Amino acid sequence: MDIEVLILAQLMKGAKHGYEIKKNIIFVMGNDKIVNNNSLYPKLKLFEKRKWVIKKTEIQERRPKRYVYSITTEGEERFNTCLTEFTLETIRIDNEWSIRLSYYELLDQETRRRLLDYRETYMNEKLDHLQQLSKVVGNSEDMDYSEELYFYTRSMVLREIELIKELSRKLEA
Repeated sequence: MDIEVLILAQLMKGAKHGYEIKKNIIFVMGNDKIVNNNSLYPKLKLFEKRKWVIKKTEIQERRPKRYVYSITTEGEERFNTCLTEFTLETIRIDNEWSIRLSYYELLDQETRRRLLDYRETYMNEKLDHLQQLSKVVGNSEDMDYSEELYFYTRSMVLREIELIKELSRKLEA
């Protein structure tokens, strides 16, 4: 997954220094492996080159200077493009789905509908696969898929389908 949209999302909320961006992304995504200094700062440098962000130097007393990044109009346009351009294959990736769900209120109605339709398609495929799997779960000692994992996965898929249906009902209203 590309962290581009996550970085820009943080800057949509206001100017921030690099560590703050990283800390907030880790908090939002609940995953400390999603962004690190080796992925963040080259992206910020690239964004600056593309004029998506502006970097300002902040002088601190008795501390090293730090850079504060602000998003530009071009950066806001890029953020919206990142958020709204996706395929069914993209939405099969849990992090990509989570990112768009995180910023769901920023999506227009048509994009929300497409997002929900794509994820529902994927979840139904997953449910069909689980149905097939249920025929062999517990029938073999060599089975790599335990009943516990089957029931856990099935319950998570069903919950997500419920969420999608609830969001769809709200969208229709």
